[in-house]
Amino acid sequence: MIETSSVCVVLPPPLARPALRTASDNRFTVAVLALAIATVATRIPFRSRFLFAWDSANFALALDTYNVAFHQPQPPGYPLYVGAAWLVRAAFGTDANTSYVALSIAASAIAVMMSALVGARLFDRMTGLLGAAVLATSGLFWGQGEVAYPYAFLAGFGTTAAWIALRLAEGGPTTTRWAIGGAVLLAIGSGFRSEVAPFLAPLWAWGVLAPPSSWRQRAITVGWSAIAALTTVIAWYAPMVALTGGPDAYATATGGYYAYFIQATSGAGKQLLGVLENLRALVNYLYAGLGPGIVVVTLDLGTRFRPTRLVADRTSRILALWLAPPAAFYLLVHLGNPGYVLTLLPALALLVAAGARDLVSDVATALTTLMPAHGPAPTVITRASVALVCAIAVANGTLFVAGPGEGRRREIAAIDAHFERVLGAIRTDYPAWTSIIVSYDRSRQYRYELPAWRHELLFNVAVAGAVTDTNRYWEWRRRFVVPDGVEWIVFPDLGENRAEAVGSVIPRDLGGGEVIWVASVRGGDEVTWGYRHAATSRR
Repeated sequence: MIETSSVCVVLPPPLARPALRTASDNRFTVAVLALAIATVATRIPFRSRFLFAWDSANFALALDTYNVAFHQPQPPGYPLYVGAAWLVRAAFGTDANTSYVALSIAASAIAVMMSALVGARLFDRMTGLLGAAVLATSGLFWGQGEVAYPYAFLAGFGTTAAWIALRLAEGGPTTTRWAIGGAVLLAIGSGFRSEVAPFLAPLWAWGVLAPPSSWRQRAITVGWSAIAALTTVIAWYAPMVALTGGPDAYATATGGYYAYFIQATSGAGKQLLGVLENLRALVNYLYAGLGPGIVVVTLDLGTRFRPTRLVADRTSRILALWLAPPAAFYLLVHLGNPGYVLTLLPALALLVAAGARDLVSDVATALTTLMPAHGPAPTVITRASVALVCAIAVANGTLFVAGPGEGRRREIAAIDAHFERVLGAIRTDYPAWTSIIVSYDRSRQYRYELPAWRHELLFNVAVAGAVTDTNRYWEWRRRFVVPDGVEWIVFPDLGENRAEAVGSVIPRDLGGGEVIWVASVRGGDEVTWGYRHAATSRR
């Protein structure tokens, strides 16, 4: 208030100025962006040039004819993942594989960037950056970012949802908008991978319930969020079902698919044996993802998630909500691919960084207790923690680039080399109008790459079991009478031939360790094939 004679003038309160960015803020932003750019730059040289796996071919086929009943793609359908690749292909004129790989690289960069931001909010900026570096160099995460698979989106949506949950927990006048945005994000994520919403919903719910507010306000927030999420799901679910032939066709396709996998892998289907098998697979996949970092995580889990700390420590509760739903599902229901654990990997990568700091601090405390006059300085502890995490990151990156194993650079390069040689030989020497392709492991890739050829399955695990009332698929044989005009039967992934009398089926060495089996036939000949079996006979 300013007083001049008898006149009083009341001045309005000054407008609150936004906090100015500091040099530390700028350095952190630059570091986060550098990690995201480095993620993209390290993926491009090692990206796959051909469709990596069976499911990759299903996704590629779906770009031209989308129908879940035909496994284009396989259930549950992944409509937004296919739609995003369709947009990339239309915008840039890329082939199907390149379109999907571009999405994987983009999702990887987003996951690394958001992981750093989440780590900064959960712990501190240094831990966030180190955890993001562990994720970026993870052999499993790196490999999933190089191929036509949707699993990198599990990490991308997971880290983004975690960041939104932390932002929600801060409260404020924009909480409802953030909650609706988070719910829509989960609904969109479920169009890429169906498990996104159920796995991350507890984390979102915690973010909504954490800030102090009335139950009425919370109910309004949840209600509007549910409406927004349901509307988003309907927007992609209805077209997916319509393209599949309607609700009945979609239910039939998905029901049989899920029944087979649940019976084969779940605790309910195989009792305790299924749980133990899933546990072994989970440990193996986590080792592939964390490398030596799994030792640090194992040491940290025992203390971070003990009941007293869960009650007292907010960070431990958030991480538990992030990790528990997918871990329980993988153990009790289904764990079908290493890429599944990318729901867990970002949180565990942050725990590697935080656990390394805790481990070094504990060692320092022990040394101080033993030698009070020679305890390490705090700066030494910090540097040792950073050095330990960097060593883990370097080891993991080296394993991806140079080590053997599923999904690593060597396997990706080997699959590319296989298709380059095999497809070249078939296109050159075995014309579509005189040849039939009989394959199994890579039959969907061959169908996509060689659409003009006739294709047959070498064997089929599910069909063989249905025919024989057992699962002895290796004993199943198909007898095929060669139609007129066919001169070649090509077996590109037979591997080895254990037939006693192979007839005209002979191996052809394509170089580089690639061998295909080829049968020279004529109309009326009989060909028998099955698991590691191919033979011909004249009629």
